[in-house]
This record gives sequence, structure tokens and C-alpha cells, in this order.
Amino acid sequence: MTRFRDNPVLVEVVRSGVVESVHRGALLVTAPDGSVRAALGDVTSPVFARSANKPFQALGMLRAGLEVDDTDLALVAASHTGEPGHVDRALTLLSAAGLGEGDLRCPPEPRRAAMNCSGKHAGMLATCVRQGWSTADYTDPAHPLQRTIADTVTELTGEPIAATAVDGCGAPLFAFSLTGLARAFATVARTRVGAAMRAAPWLVAGTGREDTLLMLALPGLLA
Repeated sequence: MTRFRDNPVLVEVVRSGVVESVHRGALLVTAPDGSVRAALGDVTSPVFARSANKPFQALGMLRAGLEVDDTDLALVAASHTGEPGHVDRALTLLSAAGLGEGDLRCPPEPRRAAMNCSGKHAGMLATCVRQGWSTADYTDPAHPLQRTIADTVTELTGEPIAATAVDGCGAPLFAFSLTGLARAFATVARTRVGAAMRAAPWLVAGTGREDTLLMLALPGLLA
């Protein structure tokens, strides 16, 4: 990780006029055609974008045959706060596929349907049921669903997946560059997934969360 120590300082925390801590990072801005307009720091080395993968995974599920309305699609792409409305919609999505909370493979925090990835997992299960794929091993990277999602991520980022790990929710997690991340978001913003997220920003995050507030304040923004 030595390469990241050379990233510029993007944030200083100041207390009573004294710089208490500094935080380094990388920043990338792309033009509509995907070309790099501005960059700071290392924007080419692979990183795990964690929950920022979810809109890409949601698009992969659609390509694999997922059939849901746009409101459910927003939850599939969400990193939500587990409020009652999030939990109820995740359970309803599972029920429509003939499944229940016990079929989820995400951690119980404090219950599986309240975990911030429950929408994504419910969408994965619904996709498997639609295609007649097994549900017990849907988080296995070798599962046909996960292979389709990986192919989608590769296409969206325009680069090979550098590494595959296990996210905190138990699903496969892909590493790619910040350049690939920006390129993928530029594409997803123009898809049905992007439109669904913008139309239901509360489902994407939750009450008082930055992503929800940003999308409510700035029409057209995808966060």
C-alpha cells in the first residue's frame, strides 16, 4: 500500500487553529465521453469500491433476468440504513420470489433483512429463482449469477477485474481502478438503474444519509 502514501492531502481536520490530522486520497473527474478531465493521486491502481459496486451489480442482475419494478430496483442498488421501510420492501421482494429472510446470506445485523445489503441479496436471490439457478450458493464467485455480474463490471469499467474478495455482506467484491469506477458510474447514470436510484433516493440510503440528501438536493445526480 506504499503507493497510496504519495497521494495528496485532500482534507485537514483543524481544532482551535491547529491541524489535528490530515487525510490523503485520490480524486478523479471524467468527461461525459469517459476521458479524464482532472486527476489527483493514484487513480490507476486497483481498489475495492465496496458498496459503490452495488449499482453495477444491479445492472448485472437485470442482464441476468431480474424482473422488478423501479422502486425495488432502487433497493437492489442500495446501501440502506435498515429502517422499517427498507426491511419491509426487502421481505416483500423475497416473498414475491417464493423465498424468505432465512434464504439471505448476508449477516444478521440485528436481522438479515435489516442489513444494509439486504436489497442487493434479495435481488440476487430473485434473479436466481427467475433463471432456475440454485439459491443456496448464490454468493459463490463461480455461480452463474456472479459470473454475469463480473462480466458486467468488466464491461462497465473498461478494464479487467484486478482481484475478487469477499465483502462484509458475504457477496463477491471486485477491485478495479478509480478511473474504471468513474467510467462505470458515467454509464450506469444513463441506465434504468440510475433512473430508479434517482427516483427513490430514500431507499438508496436512508433518513439523513448523505447520498439521499445529495440526490434530493441536486436533480439528476447519482450518488
